Amino acid sequence: MKRGLVVLDPSEIPPGELEGRVGALQDVLRERGLAAALIYGDVFHSGDLTYLSNICIYWNEGVLAVPANGSPAMLMKLSPRVHPWMRMTSNLSDLRSGPNLAVLAGQYLKEQGASELGLVEMSWWPAQLVDELETQAGIRSILDLGSVVRERRQQPSESELELLSRGSGLTAQAVIEGMGQDLSNHERAGRAELVARLGGAEDVSVYCHHCGPDADTVEVISEFRGFWTLAARVVGGAQTEWAGALATGYEAAASEIRPGVTIAQVASAVQGCLASTGLGWKVDLIQHTDIETEAGYRSIHEAAASVGEGSVAALRLELELPDGSTAVLADTYLIRGEDTEVLTSPLPGIVSGINAAEKSF
Repeated sequence: MKRGLVVLDPSEIPPGELEGRVGALQDVLRERGLAAALIYGDVFHSGDLTYLSNICIYWNEGVLAVPANGSPAMLMKLSPRVHPWMRMTSNLSDLRSGPNLAVLAGQYLKEQGASELGLVEMSWWPAQLVDELETQAGIRSILDLGSVVRERRQQPSESELELLSRGSGLTAQAVIEGMGQDLSNHERAGRAELVARLGGAEDVSVYCHHCGPDADTVEVISEFRGFWTLAARVVGGAQTEWAGALATGYEAAASEIRPGVTIAQVASAVQGCLASTGLGWKVDLIQHTDIETEAGYRSIHEAAASVGEGSVAALRLELELPDGSTAVLADTYLIRGEDTEVLTSPLPGIVSGINAAEKSF
């Protein structure tokens, strides 16, 4: 299955929270004089839709239509047979299906009397769909609203932080399950995914691969209740000369994580530890909202920006080994001043078998 368990539990998402998220976007629309906003989503990139409605695009593609006033509507290529369970697991009652999203959107916008429209993250929309929208809806102008929803998602509420914490714990447990001794990488991946699925993850990606002849990387990315987290560990390899350097570099990067830090500052800390190894490496600090796409939808500006107080982000360090393989370490963090917390903290030491005294290249 591409997607797993989808629920709408009032004990997890308090009554009114989804409406509050929609209301924040509607405030932006009214401020800018727009009649409606459209948010595009597909299987690979649908976090904004889930955030506003709890809808899961488990296949195909869809558009969430949010009017400046009133309730949103979901326009989708999925057949009407999915409408009953989508109504049960979302805040939506207006669900519309058809083979052409532009036609569905055009009909909706004409009902709204919309002449000026906002598209959320227009640069990631299919160009043909944008062109068809202008034709079908008779829109006078289209405004790119940018990452207005994703930016709000990067300031999680307390209830959202609780779900991020639970999701991080599930991701950590999946990694632990994949770290068993004497397992093939296929077995590691299978065990890790099983734990995540049984724990209620909607989506899981597991990457298990050799790090040279003596070690394996176990990396898990999972979605729990619409929130994405990431963790990775190296199994074995304690006696290799690169393992200590990797551990030291990761700890140096982790020590930099605080509100206001940039990836440039984190990279500088890693450089000081790994420059002498002669090995290639890359480090990233990924907002939880961008883990879904493995950071593929960020702009250069967004990647370089500092992280804010209360953000949840994943630190990921990848070391390129002499044989062409890679070793990866990662955790998900809640970034709160002096109280920055590793949300994937159930995980064991960053490289199994490495002691502090051995962390020299």
